[in-house]
Parts: sequence; structure tokens; C-alpha cells
Amino acid sequence: MTARERHAALVEAMVADGTLTDTALIDAFRSVPRHRFIPETGALTAYGASLNANNNPEQWLAAVYADNAIVTQVDESTVAARGEPPAYQEVGSQARREAATSSSSAPTVLARLFELADLANGQRVLEVGTGTGWNTALLAHRLGDRAVISLEVDPRLARSARESLEKEGYSPTVHLVDGYEGYPPGAPYDRITSTFGVRRIPPAWLEQLRPDGLVVCPWGLLEGAGVLARVECPGDGSARGSFHNGVGFVPLHTPDPPATPVRDSGQQPDEYRLTQNDPVAPLLSFPSAFALSVMVPDWRVRRRWIGTGSGVWVCDRNADSWVRVYPYGTSWMIEQGGPRSVWDEFEEALELWSGLGEPRPERFGLSVEADGTHRVWLDSPEGRSWPV
Repeated sequence: MTARERHAALVEAMVADGTLTDTALIDAFRSVPRHRFIPETGALTAYGASLNANNNPEQWLAAVYADNAIVTQVDESTVAARGEPPAYQEVGSQARREAATSSSSAPTVLARLFELADLANGQRVLEVGTGTGWNTALLAHRLGDRAVISLEVDPRLARSARESLEKEGYSPTVHLVDGYEGYPPGAPYDRITSTFGVRRIPPAWLEQLRPDGLVVCPWGLLEGAGVLARVECPGDGSARGSFHNGVGFVPLHTPDPPATPVRDSGQQPDEYRLTQNDPVAPLLSFPSAFALSVMVPDWRVRRRWIGTGSGVWVCDRNADSWVRVYPYGTSWMIEQGGPRSVWDEFEEALELWSGLGEPRPERFGLSVEADGTHRVWLDSPEGRSWPV
């Protein structure tokens, strides 16, 4: 199939399944081909395969028009800091994919994000994360060049995106700025969109919105996985958001200090136990893992491979408290250490989640108070909630 045929097939599939419904957005997706914004070399598929349009143009084009994210930049220093054995540091390893600093979002994720934003003529949009420029071009086609301000923190990405946009006939404003702080000179905005994920809505974004404006972006406490959040901002510094669909994401750069690498450093446990029930599944299934991320504060997880099979390593942000889980004969061994009994917290939270009917992520929502307090609630802002 040619690029034109693949592009048309992708867009028509999104129209047919109801992902795209806004006629102006449909026109934008039909008019802005994704392949014009994807680098011909150096990118990775969502599964870690290297892409090269010169050596394997068919593979490259098929990946571009698959409904998956494409990693377009990796922080190699982060890969090294994770401390994986050399055998795992090949292209396609978990560490390399998780060290992504820029990606082209899966087309359906981007379509859902723009649909949730309720874009309309006359609005002004701040986009956080120009990336390849494809998202920016879609916004510019939908709303006009003068309605779009896009922010990119990486000079190389900003330069490449500007060049791609110009080649395709678009000229929105692209600023080399850290998106966490928004862009006050262009405020106020009707919409702020980002394909970077956040744990907390940056205060500057709420301050720079018009009353009744919207923020639409990935949100999540799990690393690299969460939901699309549609956050309504009445103009008094508070916000209320609903969650939609699970998504993977590259995290937004924030002023917070970097987290300690998540790796098993061989500590001896304070306690251990055996169980017949699979303890790993709730951490790898998104609905239960999402609930655990809300109900149990401050934890991170990585898969762990040992001679007896595949388990997990869990620790808090500073790696002071930890859990090691691995197969042990026909059972599972759970070891934990540190001041917190993290696994006990997991068991209590899973019992609560089960008692609540195992609610999926879409039943949760987010409230932000004027003082910056964030909490996630179940079913309604007046319902059960957890500070995050």
C-alpha cells in the first residue's frame, strides 16, 4: 500500500469506529499525513523495533500508519542509569522504551484527546510538547495558525518540528520553552492540550486558562501509563476532571528531583511469605494497577527476571521500602523490607477495590482545589476520595 492509501485507511477506520466524530477534526486528520512528520531514521516502534525508511521503507510506513505510538527520542543516559545487564540494553528493551523523551502519539489517542477538547473556531490553544509537529499541524489545520501556540523544551525537536510544519504549509507559533510553566505572554487560552503525562496539573496551566477553559492531557501515577483527563476550570483556581480511556505517555518534565532508579539491589527482607494466588497479575492488569496507584501512595514497579521465572520489584520513590515477588516452585514468594509494609498496603487496597465492585479507571475523577490540593474520587466529587 502507498502512503496515501495507508493514511486514508487509518483515518476512515477512526471515523467508522466513532473515534473521530467532529467533521472539522476529520478534515484535519484527512489533510495532515502522519508520515510527513516522522523521522526516517532513529525512531522505534511501540514494541521497540528500530525503524529506518531508507533500509526498510515498507516496515517504516507500516509502523507510521499503525495505531501505535512511535518513540522518536530516547535518553540514553537514563537507559544506562537503570542498570540493566548488557543483554537487556538492546533496542526493544523495557528500559530503552521507558527512557523515551519524545514520541508521536498513537493516532486514536490523539483523536480522542482532540475530541475531548471540544475544539471550536475562535478558540486559542496552548499545546505543551510540539514533538514531531504532527499534533501541532492538526491543531493549526483545525483552528488556524494564529490560534495555536506550541511549546517544546528540546531545541533539536523544536527546530525539526518548525521545518516539518513549514514544509507542509503551516506556521503556528513554536516557542522553545519548558511547558510546565505554560506561556504567560500568550494567555489566556481556551484550551491547553498536551500528550505529555502529568501526575499533578501544573498550577501555571490553570492560571493561564480563561474561565470555563479545559485542560486535556494524559494523567496517571503509574509510570508511563494512565488515562486521558478532561479537566474543567471555572476560573477560581480550582478544577474538576473526568477520566477517559487508558493511554501510555511520556511524562512531562517537571521541577521535581529525578526519582531513584527502580532496581533490585539485593537487600535482605525483613519478612517473607508464600502464597498460592498469583500476586503479580494485579500489578500488571491496568484496571487493578490504576486503582492501586490511587489507593496506595508512592510506589513504583518493574518486572524482574530470575532463574525461577518472571516476578516484580516494587519500591517507594526513595527505594527505602520495597517488595520482591518471584515464583517459588508451584507457589509465589513475597519478600518485603523497609519502614513501610508496602505489600500489606496492596492487599488492603485490593480488598477495598474488590468490595467497591472493581471499578474501572473511567469511574474515577480528579479534583484540584484552589490551594493546589489534588484528590481522586470515585463516581462523584462528593464520593469516596484519596489525596494524590
